[in-house]
Amino acid sequence: MKRMILAAIFAVMAQSAFAGMTYKVESVSSGMREGTMSGTVEVEGKNVRFNIAQGDGIVFKDSSYLIATDGGKKMSIVDPAEKTYFDMGIDQLTGGAGMLGGMMKMRISNPQVSVRDLGAGDTIEGYATKKKAIDISYDMTIDMMGQTMAMSMSTSTQSWITDQIPTESATFLQTGELHTGLDDVDKLIAAQAKAFTGFPLKQITTIHMTQNGSKMELTTTTNVSGIEKKSIAASEFVVPAAFTKTDSPMEKMMKAMGGGSKQ
Repeated sequence: MKRMILAAIFAVMAQSAFAGMTYKVESVSSGMREGTMSGTVEVEGKNVRFNIAQGDGIVFKDSSYLIATDGGKKMSIVDPAEKTYFDMGIDQLTGGAGMLGGMMKMRISNPQVSVRDLGAGDTIEGYATKKKAIDISYDMTIDMMGQTMAMSMSTSTQSWITDQIPTESATFLQTGELHTGLDDVDKLIAAQAKAFTGFPLKQITTIHMTQNGSKMELTTTTNVSGIEKKSIAASEFVVPAAFTKTDSPMEKMMKAMGGGSKQ
């Protein structure tokens, strides 16, 4: 019992030690999509702000910022130049079928999810890590506006994780590949993802897609650097009251296509 109490105390102390912190994150993709996203992250408890230096030019503009206060399930993306913002869920970022309403129907078959423990990882930014991998595969049939296509998907993510920083301190760049936006697959991932508890200091994700015999590949490498402990003002995690809420890029696309959006 004493050991359990001491373990609980140390866990609380470890989280308290990182009540406030900043770090840099960079995510580089190559293959069927080329691009880099980078910026500086501010964390205070479960509140996360991602100041985006280089965005994707679609959802995230350069010099915009993202605020999340619920572990990243819902995010507000703020454009200070336009004094506007919009809200998005993690399922929209990962391309969930729900965002396209009734215009697209998906059928998933043969979903498989497995976790591999790869032992001790490299020391990164002074933190010891454990290296783990999660492999995801499934077949998918899509019916969109009368057009049907079938494809096979497989994703392999290797993560260098430290248990000295809370999971909630991570951005979607470090955790987003563990979501597909597909309920059947995400339920399997959730059951296995407990092994990924901790903070990813480095992550390499490779996605393979096969359609009609044609193969495509996307590799994304995400690195964290420059970790500093410091207190962050509460105002950093609040959208300015004078800013106007607008539709997200996904919602704008839906309206242009004549569909509705679901929150």
